[in-house]
Amino acid sequence: MGILNWGFRTNVKLHQAQGKDSLTLPLKNSPGETVQFSDFIKNEVKIIDTSKKLWLNPLLFNGVLQTLYYTSVDTTKKFLIYYGRELFTYKDKGICSLDWVIPKPESKEEFKKLHDQTFPEGFPKLHPRTRYMTEEELAARRAHNQDTDSTKPIVVILHGLSGGSHEPLIRNLADSINKNTEGWDTVVLNNRGCCRTLITSPKLFNALSTEDIREVLVDLKERYPSRPIYAVGFSFGACILANFLGDPNQDEKTRSLVKAACLIGCPWDLVDSSHHLDNSYSGIYLFNPALTTFLQKMVKNNYAALRSFDPELFTDELYRKFMAPKTTWQFDDVFTCSTAGFSDAYTYYREASPARRIGSIKTPTLILNSNDDPAVSVRLPWLEVSRNPALALVETDLGGHLSYAQSSGEFWSVLVVEEYFKSFSETIA
Repeated sequence: MGILNWGFRTNVKLHQAQGKDSLTLPLKNSPGETVQFSDFIKNEVKIIDTSKKLWLNPLLFNGVLQTLYYTSVDTTKKFLIYYGRELFTYKDKGICSLDWVIPKPESKEEFKKLHDQTFPEGFPKLHPRTRYMTEEELAARRAHNQDTDSTKPIVVILHGLSGGSHEPLIRNLADSINKNTEGWDTVVLNNRGCCRTLITSPKLFNALSTEDIREVLVDLKERYPSRPIYAVGFSFGACILANFLGDPNQDEKTRSLVKAACLIGCPWDLVDSSHHLDNSYSGIYLFNPALTTFLQKMVKNNYAALRSFDPELFTDELYRKFMAPKTTWQFDDVFTCSTAGFSDAYTYYREASPARRIGSIKTPTLILNSNDDPAVSVRLPWLEVSRNPALALVETDLGGHLSYAQSSGEFWSVLVVEEYFKSFSETIA
């Protein structure tokens, strides 16, 4: 990052196929009529205005400060969303947790009572304002075809490498959708081992955990066959979602699971992203150690279970190795590759980079990346995007990793996602 990436007024560029080269979408209120995806973005998602500068918080004048604000700001009194947790079991007996936004409880006492009644024995303590659902709530959520008439969208959120439903950015989005829509549902998919979810199988999540996403989305579509699913991924979650959307082996049924998608701060090239982290002061001293510490903690907290599943793989020798690294690539080289079947970290990174699959994405997808992102590669695939009818890439000079923090304390990236999904719901059939 150079001096040109400092400031608080950023240029906004838009890359996408134009005219008839753009995806044709059916209009909701005009049967038989259509609109090109490029025209939809230009005319309906007005928050994306390439003719004006985007103003961010002047005190956060580079990508490092923007990112540090996002990761460390005190939001204990903001975005006070409440979650009801559902444990989802994969076919391989591993679990993720689905945190559904629920109404604010009538009293703290009632919330605590339900929290204590539903808390599973032996599970980690939950984040504030989160409790497990009651049996009655779970039965209503899991009843397939129980809401066949509703066409209200479900927003599925995929978090970053060390994140979960408790993150300020995700709570901001969940809170905003909850307040500004009627009848929508928002659910955060917390990956295996993340956001205080136990690991119950030898498998961990990685950048190619697309089958995990597919299993959840298939189940949601079976429960709510008429409700469109909108999916948004942040950072590593965007990487997994992009790989899912661009999987060339998907059948049409799988492709239709997500009606519209957003990818925020996606690391398009994992090899370049690794070098990006390893060759900057902020990466060496701040972001790489923080990410690696999370990964080590996740495995440390679940090591007894992992060893019981596969004692030949999860040995004390391997444990000592993966507790030593201070970079994500060293951790991945020792541990992720052992569980995912790759010979080394960079073979895994090359195979798992979503840039490899960008041409196969058919879902109308809005992308947001910043050129001063200190955490992922800033060599953006604008040319590949411009050749895919279904994609639109918003490129900015400033904003950091995911943040785009404004003077109000809100994140512009959240406003972009919300307006895109709301406009899509109102305009596209």
